[in-house]
Amino acid sequence: MKKILIGFAAIILSTTFSACKKLQLAPEDYFASESFWKNPAQVEGGMVGLHNQLRGFQFTIFNLGELRGGTLRTGTSFTGTASLNSASIINQDIRESSPGISGWSGFYRPIFDVNNFIYQVEQANYLSAADKAYYLGQAYGIRAFYYFHLFRTFGRVPLAMEPTLLLKNPKSAQEMYLPRAKTEKETLDFIKADVDKSVSSFGGNYTTKFQKAQWSLGATQMLRAEIYLWSAKVKIDGVASTTTVADLAIARTALEDVIPKYTLLTDFGNVFKSASIAASKGNSEIIFAMRNQFGEATNSYAQFIYAITDPLSGYVDDKGVAIPADPLQVNGGGTIIRYEYKIELYDLFDADDKRANATFLNFNKGTIRATNLRKFPGVVVEGARNFSDDFPVYRVADAYLMLAEVKNKQGQSLAAEIMTIRNRAYAPSVAPAFVNGTFEQNELAIFTERTKEFVGEGKRWYDLLRMQDASGNPLVFRKDLPLVGVLDNITGQNHKILWPIDLATLNQDETLKGDQNPGYKGT
Repeated sequence: MKKILIGFAAIILSTTFSACKKLQLAPEDYFASESFWKNPAQVEGGMVGLHNQLRGFQFTIFNLGELRGGTLRTGTSFTGTASLNSASIINQDIRESSPGISGWSGFYRPIFDVNNFIYQVEQANYLSAADKAYYLGQAYGIRAFYYFHLFRTFGRVPLAMEPTLLLKNPKSAQEMYLPRAKTEKETLDFIKADVDKSVSSFGGNYTTKFQKAQWSLGATQMLRAEIYLWSAKVKIDGVASTTTVADLAIARTALEDVIPKYTLLTDFGNVFKSASIAASKGNSEIIFAMRNQFGEATNSYAQFIYAITDPLSGYVDDKGVAIPADPLQVNGGGTIIRYEYKIELYDLFDADDKRANATFLNFNKGTIRATNLRKFPGVVVEGARNFSDDFPVYRVADAYLMLAEVKNKQGQSLAAEIMTIRNRAYAPSVAPAFVNGTFEQNELAIFTERTKEFVGEGKRWYDLLRMQDASGNPLVFRKDLPLVGVLDNITGQNHKILWPIDLATLNQDETLKGDQNPGYKGT
């Protein structure tokens, strides 16, 4: 979508969402149909449709949240058989002529559909008060989630708040253009308002649907913590936060409310084996996940694993054991490897840290040392591997480490949260004890823990922008840290914290002319 036309949306509700409940609805136009929005089943179908859209953005969320984080290789795969993708983004070669993403990452189409859902549900007198509140809690949470990704990517963005085509009947295309917000603060305030509405709408109801594959109060509390933690630490419109104390308190309340509702699994690797271990689909650690299921949808992690035809003879693993011909049992289900994590990331893990070999398979032969991601293994069906594991958006491990970050900023001990994560990672071995240090030392300890915990989950780039050194600068400028997607604050690359708006979008939308993000003009 190149132009932000503020009212255009026609969601197709023919969707199959999960084995628990499949919807077979004829295509409907949200705005023109006289037969839709008449009963609770249709509203539920609309919500399933919104989640089907959201699932389609799984790899977009990975791209925005991880590609620039310094952990991925470029060039040729370790097998020598494939060129690795997204080199310009990984190498921070971000330009308005070739930003790697376009049309606001496609987020406005689902935002328009959420807007209409909110409008229709607010006036649905056939819904009970409890059901209406729950649906609005979901919808406001999902809209805030989309906008928070837009905000962290572009800064100021257009704020589409209602189904304008339906409500205002604009007479020309020009009336449907929507300019960017005037400030980053205006954008962030809108997102805060949405996530706060979500919390109040849920009214303390932690009920989850579809084995945690639908948005819930737990997801909203995690998002609220992220938003307010960002507000507390990141410069907005170039100015340090003046609401740090209040923002941290809100983030902490959200995290402390959500943590007791969920439980870490004892085995880190089992968190992600939801396709092969039925009980792990929506397990006790998951707060919200994008549902993938055989015969319905798959994730994108086939691109992180060798092809069955790749030459793997002569390689040994981290223990020197010979690697068989098909060690991850791709069984014909793989594709050409397009993304490969750096061996230096694998080397960050201690020998007793179980996350290392639950996350990676290590390949060694002569001078070659490499990894393949094994975190989302999928399941073998009819002789071929099917990558139908869920994509976890929020899990309780994230809540513990965000709470540690809040406490560090508040000058309090974070040992309990750090050790909760380490003890699980090292069990049954004894985890290294956390030693309290300066603010910066503690911040780096949290960052290192997050680096090991969330590989492939689309969080690292945002961590680099949010987390701070002793001077309050983002870690993205710290050249001395391993595997950081460094921007050079000295040679004028600090503008790359934000992505540029692509030229096609700038040139086709009259409200955006001359409104590129600073630092990109003419590149």
